[in-house]
Amino acid sequence: LIETIRLKQKDEYTHLHSVAVATLMVNVARQLGRSEREVYEYGLAGLFHDIGKVRVDDAILGKEGGLSTEEFDLVRAPPQDGFDILRATPGLPDAALDVCLHHHERPDGKGYPFGLAGEALSEVARLGAICDVYDALTSNRAYKEAWTPVEAITRMQSWDGHFDPALLFSFMQSIDTYPVGLIVQLRSNRIGVVLDNGRRASRPKVLAFYSTREKAWIDNEIVMIGETLSRDAILANVDPADWGISQSDIDAILNGRAPNRQLAG
Repeated sequence: LIETIRLKQKDEYTHLHSVAVATLMVNVARQLGRSEREVYEYGLAGLFHDIGKVRVDDAILGKEGGLSTEEFDLVRAPPQDGFDILRATPGLPDAALDVCLHHHERPDGKGYPFGLAGEALSEVARLGAICDVYDALTSNRAYKEAWTPVEAITRMQSWDGHFDPALLFSFMQSIDTYPVGLIVQLRSNRIGVVLDNGRRASRPKVLAFYSTREKAWIDNEIVMIGETLSRDAILANVDPADWGISQSDIDAILNGRAPNRQLAG
C-alpha cells in the first residue's frame, strides 16, 4: 500500500508502532497454534491497523497536550478511514479490514466506533486491541515515558472489560511476561505466584508452593521460567480458591510464613 509509505513519512512513531504490532500479532498467532496462512494474515492486520491515521492532521497526531472535543473526534476517525482505504485495495485478507475497523472496540461494549461487545468481536480484532495497547504503553512518546513490559501487562490485566482475559493470557505467554502476583499453574504440576524478577528483560520467576498432583502444600521453590523443555513453563492462570488456597495463604507464603496446611477439598 502506498499509504504505508505516506504514513512513514507523515509520522515515524505510528509507522514503527504498526511494525511492532505486526510482530506481536505474528507472535501471539503462533502461540495460539494458528496456521501459517493465518499467522501471515494476523501480521498484515497488525501492520495496517493504523493506516487511517494517514488522513489525520499532523498537528493533531503530534500534539503533546490534551485534545479538544473536536480534535478527539478527529482522532477517533482513523478506524473507519483506514477501513475505507483497505477495502479499496484488492487482495487484502478480511483480518486486516477487521482489525483496522475494530481494534478500538472492547469486550464490554465500551469501545468505538460501534460499541461492539463479546463474541461480536472476532478473535483477531480482540488480539489487535491487545497488541496495539501493549506496544503503545511500552513505547516512549513526547508526553510520556515507556512503561516496562511487566508494568504494562499488570495494568492491562487490571482493566476489567477492556480485553478478552483468555487472549490476554495467551498474549502474556507469547511475550513471556506476567503480572507480579498472578497465580499460575506450571508444567511441573505445581501452582505458584509470579514474583518480581527485579530486572527489565529477564526470564519470569515463580514461587511454587502447591502440588496439583498431590493436592498438597510443598516446600517453596523459586522457579525460573525458560524456553526449553528442560525448564518449567507457565501453562495457565488459575483461581487459587479452586484448590482451597486463600489469599491469606498466599500473603503468608510471600512473607515467609507457613500457609494454612489443610489440604484442598
